[in-house]
Amino acid sequence: MVFSLETERAASTVHCRMFAPLLGVPEDPATGSANGALGAYFVHYHAVSLADPTTRIVSEQGAEIGRPSTLFVEVDHKGDEATAVRVGGQVVLVAEGVVRF
Repeated sequence: MVFSLETERAASTVHCRMFAPLLGVPEDPATGSANGALGAYFVHYHAVSLADPTTRIVSEQGAEIGRPSTLFVEVDHKGDEATAVRVGGQVVLVAEGVVRF
């Protein structure tokens, strides 16, 4: 995951791109797990303005591949130690299937 604090939208905190080609994902348009970890990183290193007890981060991702996404990250913390992380946003169904074992 790469990120910049320079964003395309004024309401966003961070602009992200997530690449995982070895997992068959050239670029992911919205990566909740990576954004959650990034939120904890931001709090630990005071990379964004912290708000006690919860810091809120708005992440923009996916625009470069034509699937712009917005993820909302909340990090509960005591000082610079994250105690809980939540990631959310709206979703759009792009595929559906059944796996049988």
